[in-house]
Order: sequence, then C-alpha cells, then structure tokens
Amino acid sequence: MELVSRPSTISHGAMAIAILGWGLSTTFIEFGLEFIGPFPFLFYRFGLATITLTPLVILFRLSEFLELIRNKWTWVIGISESLGLIFQYLGQERGVTAGLAALLSLSFIVIVPFISPFILHEKLGRNHLIAMSIAFIGVIFISSEGNLYNLASSSILGIIFLLGTAVGYAFYIISTSRLTTIEKPNVDTFTLFYSVLLIIALSSLVASLTFSKLTSIPRESIQWIILLIIFSTLIAFFAYFRALQEISANVASVLLPLQVLVPFVIDFFLLDRIYSLWILTGSFLIIIAMIIVVIQPYLESPKTELHS
Repeated sequence: MELVSRPSTISHGAMAIAILGWGLSTTFIEFGLEFIGPFPFLFYRFGLATITLTPLVILFRLSEFLELIRNKWTWVIGISESLGLIFQYLGQERGVTAGLAALLSLSFIVIVPFISPFILHEKLGRNHLIAMSIAFIGVIFISSEGNLYNLASSSILGIIFLLGTAVGYAFYIISTSRLTTIEKPNVDTFTLFYSVLLIIALSSLVASLTFSKLTSIPRESIQWIILLIIFSTLIAFFAYFRALQEISANVASVLLPLQVLVPFVIDFFLLDRIYSLWILTGSFLIIIAMIIVVIQPYLESPKTELHS
C-alpha cells in the first residue's frame, strides 16, 4: 500500500517562484542576447551562478556535494537540462519561428507522462491526462495564434533540435523527481542545486567552445545576466528542486508551462501590449490545467488516499 500525500503549501509556493523566475528569463534573455552570442551568454549565466555559491559549498556542504556528484542521477539531471538548453539555442539559431520553438520545447508536457511510469512508477491518472491535453492545446493556441501554417514553415534540422529540447527537459523533470523522492528523499536541496548548476556550467562551456567563441561580457549585457542569475537561476532553480521533493513529475509537467504567461503579463501591464484572442484563450486553458492538477489531491476522499 502506498500513501498518496498532498503537496504542502510550501511546495506549491516554491513551484510558483520557479515558474515566475523562468518566465522572467524570457525577457532577460531577449534583451541580453542583443549584445552577445547565445552560448557564451548561457555559460556566463550558469558559470557565474556556480562561482557565487562555491565558497558556501566548500565551507558548509563539501561532504554532501562529494556524495551527490558521485550519484548517477545528479549527472542525469544536469546533462539532460544542459542538452535541453543547448538544443533550444541551436534550434532557434536555425530560423525556427518563436511560436514553433515555444511549442516544441514545451512538448515535454506530453512526453513526461509516458516516461515516468518506467522511471518513477507514476501512473497517468484520468485528471492528469485531461489537464495535460488542455495545457498542450493552450500551448498550441499561444504558439500558432490561429495560423498553423506558420508553424510548418521552419527548418527541419531546427525542429529536430527543439524536439531534442523537449526530450531533455522531460528527462530533467523526471530525473529530478527520481532523485528527490526515491534515491535521496532527504537530499539537501541547496547542495543538489549547486551540483546541477556546476554540471550545466561545464556543459555550456564545452558548447560555447565547440559552437561559438567565448567572448567577454559586453557592458550592455551585464545587467541582464545579473538579473538572470539572481531571479531565473539562483532563486528559480533552488525553488524548483524544493518543489519536486513533494510535487510529482506528472503534475510539474503541467504546471511548468505557466512560465510562458509571465512575459504576456509583463507586456500587458508595463508595455500596454494587447494580445490576440488565440493567446488569451491559450493562456486561459493553461490556467485551467493548472487548477485541475493543483486541486486534484484535495478532491480525493481521505479514505481513498491509500493505493495498492
């Protein structure tokens, strides 16, 4: 018999912080990439974040770090996220439209539920399936804005790279859940966060040296990299790892697409930008999907919370 627990308010709050931080990254990256190439930008984001935390880890978490860095699931988390980020940059560099890039990279929504039974032994419930379908339809509405033909007019190689992004992100979500709930349920979140940052920093350095040239940071990009490091890396990733200690991979895969709504809200309130009915409808569908997966545990009778 397996006890099905309800995620705490702290876990949902941590996931909300992660979603907000990653949603803000779209704006920070958009302005920062005007002055620097994508791979150096990626390296400086994670490299500087890693350097910032290194003294704390050496002083207070060295033994925990050495234990985690020897765990294969730590490397699966770091490498899968690295590949997701690298493939995303490679796909967008090959002229894939922004809408299709968003759709393909967020298609981890439909990948996670079909991998998690093999790695996490999580069954896909009816309500999760409904929420997943609603969220994915919402992503399609937002990406296409009602014109599916625009999504089809992109580079085939770019599309393949972005499908690789979705697979990378799917394994990132699942492997994080595997480590924090099965392998090391009491893992120190800060140390795990640092270990994964280090792996991503090393991977992005290799990608930068392989696919481009590691240039210095232009003065115009410094402020955007700093904002990206603080809000979208240090705070967001730490919150995400905390949330995955209680929130399942299937639920997380439905909640994470909420990050695409953050730039829309910023544009609406700060730039007075008006969006089409397709984007508004897609946003509404994603919110509905979020509500379904969040309230699902509370709709279950306490007597039925035990499953064999």
